[in-house]
Amino acid sequence: MTTALWIALSNIEGMGVKTLKRLYTYFPNLTQTDLYTNIEDIRDTVKNSKLLQKITDDVYLSRKIEDAERQIKLHKSKGIQVIDIASEYYPKLLRFIEDPPVVLYCKGNIELLKDNKKIAIVGTRNPTEMGYKVAMKVSAQFCKREFVIVSGLAIGIDTAGHRGALNINGKTIAVLAGSLDKIYPKENTELANEIINRNGLLISETPLGGRTFRNSFVLRDRIQSGLSLGVCPVQTPLKGGTQHTIKFAQNQERLLFCPEPLESREIEATQGIYYLLDNKLACKIENESDYNKIINNLANKLESLINKNITRNKVTQRSNMTKNVRQNEEVEQLSFFDYNSKLADSRNQQSELDEYILKVINLGKQLDMDSEMILDRFRTLLRNR
Repeated sequence: MTTALWIALSNIEGMGVKTLKRLYTYFPNLTQTDLYTNIEDIRDTVKNSKLLQKITDDVYLSRKIEDAERQIKLHKSKGIQVIDIASEYYPKLLRFIEDPPVVLYCKGNIELLKDNKKIAIVGTRNPTEMGYKVAMKVSAQFCKREFVIVSGLAIGIDTAGHRGALNINGKTIAVLAGSLDKIYPKENTELANEIINRNGLLISETPLGGRTFRNSFVLRDRIQSGLSLGVCPVQTPLKGGTQHTIKFAQNQERLLFCPEPLESREIEATQGIYYLLDNKLACKIENESDYNKIINNLANKLESLINKNITRNKVTQRSNMTKNVRQNEEVEQLSFFDYNSKLADSRNQQSELDEYILKVINLGKQLDMDSEMILDRFRTLLRNR
């Protein structure tokens, strides 16, 4: 019933996403009865008198709810799960944005929605060969650190982001602009199926039968960023679709970070990245040790976003009990970085140790020492410590 109610409300003509978010903020456990028994509070939340009249019209709203229930049934028959903004599966980070989708249509492993360890890998549909490989590498590096990779299933960098995750059995989420029964682009239909079969997830805010507009791809970009703690543009021109995601990341206060371009500024696909780095609008990944720095920055970003949201809820939420429960739920999510930070530290230290050993071996060769002689030297030093 709750899901059907939120869908019904979203289908009311003139109802905007921001109004729906206000309703959720004030009434996270909203029921149809609340709309009639808390009329003064509802009136304070929904300022538009015509909208208020529709919301409180029992016959009109009940008909909308019946339509929504049929819509939910249709999606379930196609293996698509419908997640509303009040669901325990709805991503917490996505709730924080100014205009969160009220409903997500999902196919695959919805447990991934609960995981705050997400980063988005985005970029041009026309990357260089080097850019494509770098996107795959960055994706794999974060998957090894137990992050979920978010991208948009587009040709180019998006595809590389998903592929980089799948290649090491990592988890990835593809955010589609259109409905889940119409994979776009068609060239990535096989990739979409592989994501589902490999414990990943496809999501969209567009229901089955819903129309896809040009602006749908821009709206999709806000979800990619909103799901994620950080956004990693790998290659992008100064103008292009990726710039929408970058702008959303900035407005949503997500961390921006980029791999250092390995190609010249004359290549169009690198120019947007050089701009971000030159103007210190994004953190830079130059080497292995930078991943640990990025993860620490992501941990700080999560804490900042949660604290900001808690402060806002103290002002707006009606129920102290709801507020305290929600606060405890959010703070618990911080603990995931304890393990990842230690793991990243360990890997970084192991990498540094390997570099030192290689330097010792090369120095030994310059002194005409074979492997056994170098090992003997190590043993002597260890005994004399």
